Amino acid sequence: MSADVHERDNEQMTELPPPTGAPVGGSPGPARKRSFWDSVPFDDPKEAAIWWYGGLAERQTWINVGYLFAGLVLGPIWFTLVVTMLAVSLPLVLIGVGIPLVVLSFLAIDELAALERRRAGWVGPVIPPRQKAAPADGWWRKLVTRFTDPTRWRQVAYLLTLLLAGPVFYLLGAFPLNVVVQTLFGDSTFGGSIGLGGLIVAAIMAGAISRVAGFAVNLVHSYVAWFLGPDRTEELEARVQTLSGQRQDILDAVSAERRRIERNLHDGVQQQLVALGIDIGRASARVDSDPEGARELLGEARDKVRGAVGELRAIGRGLHPAVLDDRGLDAALSAVVSGAPIPVEVAVQDVPAVSTDVAETAYYVANEAVANVLKHSQARVASIRVASVRLPNGGEVLRLVVHDDGCGGATLDGGGTGLAGMAARVRAMDGTFSLDSPAGGPTTLRVDIPLR
Repeated sequence: MSADVHERDNEQMTELPPPTGAPVGGSPGPARKRSFWDSVPFDDPKEAAIWWYGGLAERQTWINVGYLFAGLVLGPIWFTLVVTMLAVSLPLVLIGVGIPLVVLSFLAIDELAALERRRAGWVGPVIPPRQKAAPADGWWRKLVTRFTDPTRWRQVAYLLTLLLAGPVFYLLGAFPLNVVVQTLFGDSTFGGSIGLGGLIVAAIMAGAISRVAGFAVNLVHSYVAWFLGPDRTEELEARVQTLSGQRQDILDAVSAERRRIERNLHDGVQQQLVALGIDIGRASARVDSDPEGARELLGEARDKVRGAVGELRAIGRGLHPAVLDDRGLDAALSAVVSGAPIPVEVAVQDVPAVSTDVAETAYYVANEAVANVLKHSQARVASIRVASVRLPNGGEVLRLVVHDDGCGGATLDGGGTGLAGMAARVRAMDGTFSLDSPAGGPTTLRVDIPLR
């Protein structure tokens, strides 16, 4: 794997707090609700200063401030555009001339609303659009539907109210910053010159900039989502459809896994046990007449027992590895590649304690991916990289990347069940599954599993 791929896969690695699920490798102690003061490092002044002022060095803090300032500037612009378009087009509808203008006006309003939803992605998840009324047949009915659609008028209401909401949110979120700037560079809050009181206020307010701005942008994001995002009913319907699809994927994957286990037992362990019974019967018949031959047959039987036990362990490890509970994900992945005939690098970086279902999913995907590499890729080397990653929308995922330098050409619809089963497991965890495997290689499989 090239260095730039490693760098992209491992960027923005951050240590996460322990999840609410049971951690792998031990049972959690009694839960205690942490208070705000538990996170304040008063014992060490240096740590306390870093805790209070650390947000000033974070890029997201200034993105939040810029977002609030953009709302302050764009509010009057959107208000002017919307009022002008509607004031010009709507009166002309009575004489028919304004119909095309109304259509163009609402198209422009759609674009402005889409821009605001994308802009909300600066400070939180990108807001999906609210569903509009389905267009009716005929140009006149289409126009009436467009004109009476509540979703479009919600967009108009948002663009108009941003004239007032933008300044309010900016004054709220940028209040500490304005106090600091005004105290240090403008007319002092405490008189014509900066006194000790002014310096103290500025020092305190500087640390509050990131916190207050973050609080304000959360309010703005909720404000935008209420006007422009999907309503609760739409979200629930979409979720039901997603879960129905995931349920079918899981059922298909479980059925395929059951057939695989049955095939492995029938073709492997069962055949060895049958041969073992035959060897023991032959040895029993020779005990008196040919002790040496009986001893030799018993030795072969012992080897077959070991082989059968090994296959049973391999099958059990594919279902749920004990090492995952005992020693964690790093040791479990190392065990997966321990017997590989090619070098397979395992790197687990900055991964906090994760819940059992997240760890099992990551292990299953890695195990199946390595099996595919060894069976089909003709690779010379491979690698497994696992890390916790903070996404731009604020979410945190466990990222698993499996890379090999083999022949490539793997596809989800290639007829096999391994990749489809992996994808089904990951999507059942609300994760994402991507596969890049051009003909001739290399192949990179990337999985993001939300940390819960």
